[in-house]
Amino acid sequence: MKGEVLVFGAGNIGRSFITPLFLDAGYTVHLADIDTELITGLKQAGSYTIRICAREKDSLRRVEGFFPLTLTDSATLAPLVRRVPLIVTCVGRAGLEAVASLIGELLPGRQGEYGEYLPLDIILAENLRDASEVFRRKIKQSLKGDFPVESRLGLVETSIGKMVPLLTEEERRMNPLGLKAEAYDTLILDRDGFVGHLPESPSIRLVSPIRAWVDRKLFLHNMGHAAAAYLGRRCFPGEACLASLMKHERFFSEIRDVMMEGAGILLSVHPGVFRLSELEDHIDDLLERFANPSLGDSVQRIGRDLRRKLGRNDRIVGALREAVLHNLPLQGLGRVYLAALVFEESNPQSQDHGIARMYREQGLEAVYSSISCGGEVPDEIDHRIITELKRLQSD
Repeated sequence: MKGEVLVFGAGNIGRSFITPLFLDAGYTVHLADIDTELITGLKQAGSYTIRICAREKDSLRRVEGFFPLTLTDSATLAPLVRRVPLIVTCVGRAGLEAVASLIGELLPGRQGEYGEYLPLDIILAENLRDASEVFRRKIKQSLKGDFPVESRLGLVETSIGKMVPLLTEEERRMNPLGLKAEAYDTLILDRDGFVGHLPESPSIRLVSPIRAWVDRKLFLHNMGHAAAAYLGRRCFPGEACLASLMKHERFFSEIRDVMMEGAGILLSVHPGVFRLSELEDHIDDLLERFANPSLGDSVQRIGRDLRRKLGRNDRIVGALREAVLHNLPLQGLGRVYLAALVFEESNPQSQDHGIARMYREQGLEAVYSSISCGGEVPDEIDHRIITELKRLQSD
């Protein structure tokens, strides 16, 4: 065995991606989660299954040999945090600070036989642009004793590209521990974030600078996915499945054009990191994956949570701001933003319906200032975006 890894988060990414990846690479995997019912089920079953959704033929993967535990099991969890060389978090922004606080309290106990502090690398599998900053700040606030955070703690940002659609109610009833996911299995990690040994796995790709790769995920994958949902709802309001939308040639081309705007942004923001041909190949691969009917991904799932997805530094407005800064085209991105505002116009039961109502009653500038400025007063870049959005709106 190569060593131990402690994974926080037994949700979709933790179980469909991170756990099998490290098991396959020869690591002992401890899987921790706050959901006691889930952990109890995993302990009793000793395994779970993942339906690998491939366009040609689905397959079933049984995952076993891991060690589940609850976050309340301090007798098991505390010694693990004090000794394992590698931790992975996949808990989302909401859970990130809580995990950081728990680890921070235990770090002073990471001492070796001769009193030296043992290095710890934490892979933040969160798809957040500021994950390491949030985590480091909370770690320092939570420290109860000495630990050389700057030299012995590695915070490793990631770019997570694996798509894991939600299960239907029937699928959950049939197999409560089961998951489904696409076959894609590459974990992109920040080479510069490690202080200890680099993890070894054929599925791990070490890159630098990581911010460029996080932005690639945000401005191509996340933005393209959102564009397909919002423009798809506008063009084909009765279509519930993403893969069915992608069968329409003109629509497919429209989404590709928007994603190429994202590629132009990446080339300007991160000069020398990517080549246009590489980004085009990545876009075509993503579009092929979006069109995978076996995934059964829904327009509703992809488009929901508008307040986050229309946020200042997220996939659409973040791209719009970079486009303005670098004097790049933003017509496609602007159309995506406007389509997002009316995504749930006809669904008063949705938590996102209020955005469509605000847009209808108060206008574009009011909803942009409220949703997309992050509590800040609109700056010059915002005003230029609003002007362009108004022009597109009038067209």
